[in-house]
Amino acid sequence: DDYANYAETCFRLFGDRVKYWITFNEPHTFTIQGYDVGLHAPGRCSVLLHLYCKSGNSATEPYIVAHNVLLSHAKAVDIYRRKYK
Repeated sequence: DDYANYAETCFRLFGDRVKYWITFNEPHTFTIQGYDVGLHAPGRCSVLLHLYCKSGNSATEPYIVAHNVLLSHAKAVDIYRRKYK
């Protein structure tokens, strides 16, 4: 719900100046790079996959993150369509 609140604040404050909205930029990139291979923040991946990762599970975490990104996107779109379109 934090992202939904953030999105609604942006819609309310900047809606008169913004024509096109984008919820997340390159979700695949930050999901895979951050939670599968550990190259971007927060740098999580399976220890067996990369020696420099201290924690994480490359088999599950990218999917959990992607799922939550999709849910957050859907909530933001719903708010926009119901209140600001």
